[in-house]
Amino acid sequence: MSNPVNVLEPNYMEAYRTRVQCLAGELKAAKNQVARVNIALMLADAATTLARLEHDELQNQNF
Repeated sequence: MSNPVNVLEPNYMEAYRTRVQCLAGELKAAKNQVARVNIALMLADAATTLARLEHDELQNQNF
């Protein structure tokens, strides 16, 4: 039986920061137009989630 892989909590902000950075790099390097479209969609989703998490953290700090 294989060992479980440790994965960062999906709603953890640092994980989304890293995901956005990685996807931006992949988008820049992608040569195939279909791949660029798919990566751009994933990047938009990750960036939106990150923005919401950042906003929530800011709101929590103001209380």
